[in-house]
Amino acid sequence: MKTTDFKGHCICVHCNTRSLHVKGEPCRENTCPKCGKKLMREGSYHHQLYLTKTEKSESPDIW
Repeated sequence: MKTTDFKGHCICVHCNTRSLHVKGEPCRENTCPKCGKKLMREGSYHHQLYLTKTEKSESPDIW
């Protein structure tokens, strides 16, 4: 494979593993080599939703 076939990363939000994204191969169709969970594209819409959700659940509510 050429180096131009890789752009960005696929990540596992469960164990923070990163791997290179292969052009034409969706990250969600791959599993994490460490924990076996589905990967997601770093910086994607779903990744942004996940980050927003985890930030809200970790921040304490102020009354």
